[in-house]
Amino acid sequence: MRAGVTHVHRLIRTLSGCHTLGEIFSAIEASFVETFGLPVAIVIGDRIAHHSRGFLLQPADLAVAAAASNQRRPQSSEAAWFLPLTTWRGTFGTLAIPVSAPRRDWEAIECFASLTAVAILRTDLEDQARYADVLYDADRFQKALLDSISHNVRTPISAIITALTTLQPHDDVQRELIDTALQQSERLNRLLRNLLDLSRLEAGAVHVHAEPCEVQDLIGAALDQLGPAAASRQIDVVVQPDLPFVPMDFVLITQVLVNLLDNALKYSPTETSITVEARLRGNTVEIVVADRGPGIAEQDLLRIFEKFNRAQLTGETGGVGLGLSICKGLVEAHHGKIWAQRREPVGTEFRFTLPCPGGGR
Repeated sequence: MRAGVTHVHRLIRTLSGCHTLGEIFSAIEASFVETFGLPVAIVIGDRIAHHSRGFLLQPADLAVAAAASNQRRPQSSEAAWFLPLTTWRGTFGTLAIPVSAPRRDWEAIECFASLTAVAILRTDLEDQARYADVLYDADRFQKALLDSISHNVRTPISAIITALTTLQPHDDVQRELIDTALQQSERLNRLLRNLLDLSRLEAGAVHVHAEPCEVQDLIGAALDQLGPAAASRQIDVVVQPDLPFVPMDFVLITQVLVNLLDNALKYSPTETSITVEARLRGNTVEIVVADRGPGIAEQDLLRIFEKFNRAQLTGETGGVGLGLSICKGLVEAHHGKIWAQRREPVGTEFRFTLPCPGGGR
C-alpha cells in the first residue's frame, strides 16, 4: 500500500497526541504496519529502543545504525535500512525498516521518519521545559529558605553578640565566661555565614559586584571581623608599596580572607606569628596567608578545598570543612585562583590571586 496525503495527516494528528517516547514508538509502528505493511525498529544510541515483534537486529546491524546516525544519511546492512532521525537540534538515532522495503515507498518512508524525529524532539523539549519549571520552583524555595534562615537565625545571634559586648563583668570569672560566650557566638555566626554562602554558591546565586578596592582596607576589615581571636595573636601585614586598587567585591573577598585567617589561627600554635602579604604578580594581585602550624600533608593539598574535607591535623579546629570550599568558590567567581602549599621549614601558605588589569604596567 502506498502512502498518500491522508496517511501523512493521520500520522501527524496521532503524533500530536503523544507525550512520551513509548507512545510515539507505538504510533510509528502502527502507522508503518497500516501504511506500508512493514515492521520497524528504532535505535537510540547503541540500544534498540523499540521494535516490531519478529523484527530483530543483530550487533552488526547496530554498527550500521550508528554509522547512519553519525553521518546523517541512510545506510543499509544485510537485514535493514537505517534512516537517521535528524532535526535542527541534531540526530536522535535511526529508524530501521527491512532491507526489502519497496523503493516506490521510499519518499513516504523518509517523510514518516522525519515526522518521528520531530515528535521525539517535541517530547524532549517538553521534558526540558518541565525540568526548567521544577528548577525555577526549587530556586524560589531555596531563596525563601535562605532569606528565612538569614533573618530568623542570624538576627538573634547578632543580638546575643551585641548583648555580650555591652556586659560589664564584676570579676575575672565573669569576664572569662563572657569572653568565651562571645567567641563561641562569633564562631557560630561565621559557621552560619559559611553555610549560607555555600548554598548560594551551589545555587549560582552569588553575584559579584566588583569595584576598585584597596587591599590594605581589605586586610583591616578581615582582622576587625575576627575580633579578639586576631587581636590576641601576632599578625604581620606586608603590603607592597604603591599597590594599585584591585577590582573586587569587597564583602565577598573579605569573607575569603576571614576564612583563611580563621583557618591559620585554629591550626597554628598561639605563640607563633601569622603573615598576610599582598603583592603584584603580572596582571594579578596575589594575597598570601602563611602560618607556622604543623602543615598539611602532601596528599591532602589537592583535596583541601573540597566540601566537608578536613586535613588530618592536630589541635582544636571546631569547623566542618566548609571555609576553604567557600574561599575557592568566591575567588573563582572573581576569575581568580586559589591554592595551598607547604611552608618551609614548617607551616602552610594559602595563596589566591585576583585579576588586576594593567597592574603589571
